Amino acid sequence: MATLKESLKAARKDAARQVLAEIAAVIETRPDLSYKRIAARFRVGTSLVCQAAREAGLSRPRGGASPAFKRGVKVLKSSIRK
Repeated sequence: MATLKESLKAARKDAARQVLAEIAAVIETRPDLSYKRIAARFRVGTSLVCQAAREAGLSRPRGGASPAFKRGVKVLKSSIRK
C-alpha cells in the first residue's frame, strides 16, 4: 500500500498534467490570446504556459513586425527632428 506522501505526490503530478493539458487546449483553440493573458486566466506564470506549449508541441510565430518594417519605409535617424 502506498504511503500518504506517495499518494499526495501522485495526486499533484496528475493535477499538474491536467492543468498543462487545459492550458495547451486554450493555446490551440485561442490563438488571439497572448501567453500573458492565458497565464493570467489560469493564475500561473508565463513560463508554465510556455512549458505547456512546448510539451504539447505547439508553437506560435515570434513577435510582430513594426509598422515601418511592414510598409517597407526606411526611417533614418538624421530625418527625425528632436
